[in-house]
Amino acid sequence: MKKQKTIGLALGSGAFRGFAHIGVIRSLEKHNIPIDYLSGASIGAWVAAYYAIFKNIDKLEHELTAKPMDNLPMLFDLSWTGGFIGGYKFMSYLEQNLSHHNFSSLQLPLQIVATDLITGKPYVFKSGDVAEAVRASTSVPLVFKPVSFKNKLLVDGGLSNPVPVNLVKEMGADIVIGVNLYHKNEFIQKKFTMPNVVLRSTRIVLHNLGKVAIKNADVIIEPDTSKYIKESSLSKYFTKEIAEEMIKIGEKATDKVIPQIKALLK
Repeated sequence: MKKQKTIGLALGSGAFRGFAHIGVIRSLEKHNIPIDYLSGASIGAWVAAYYAIFKNIDKLEHELTAKPMDNLPMLFDLSWTGGFIGGYKFMSYLEQNLSHHNFSSLQLPLQIVATDLITGKPYVFKSGDVAEAVRASTSVPLVFKPVSFKNKLLVDGGLSNPVPVNLVKEMGADIVIGVNLYHKNEFIQKKFTMPNVVLRSTRIVLHNLGKVAIKNADVIIEPDTSKYIKESSLSKYFTKEIAEEMIKIGEKATDKVIPQIKALLK
């Protein structure tokens, strides 16, 4: 009997763009494409962890979009060392959101990447507390205080491996699907203020890192959420309509590659 090919899904970093990951998984479910392995960086780590625990993407969408302003208080945790937000309230939220799970209790195999600020190298979580791994991987520098962990100082996984396709490949996936959220259409604006220069420079670095990280994926999905770049930061995270639209963008982008995935599964 021929062995069924396995699929690994690598969900990339991308801050507010991460709502598109929900649409990606919804499309895969809709077309009966199984997910056997998961990896994630930054916001991709959070979505991957949630799905590995519950295998219920509708539940995650409801929690994040039903009353998005209810999630705002988790950011009111000011810090004066290492980042503007201490992250203690966010960690408490993640523990509840992820039901205090360990990697050993997940429904799907999962690995999460963070970045060691001391060495500059990626650090991969494969065991222990899932919420702690997600907290480390989502620690955007200057915004969140870095996470001290085993003599390391961990920050956003996107800084070292923004689309961790290599992790699901190493875990045993026959077919690797990588989701890169840094779309080329974000680079249309041609006039810059000084803050715009800084933000554009950061996006250029992440865009190029993402291209390198994803090059060995069998299937590449690149949802285009660029039209929301000019929206205010809070509206991207805490406006129900914007979140729902980005979810649809992720779903449509994945619908387009379903024939390619099914061909690889044959």
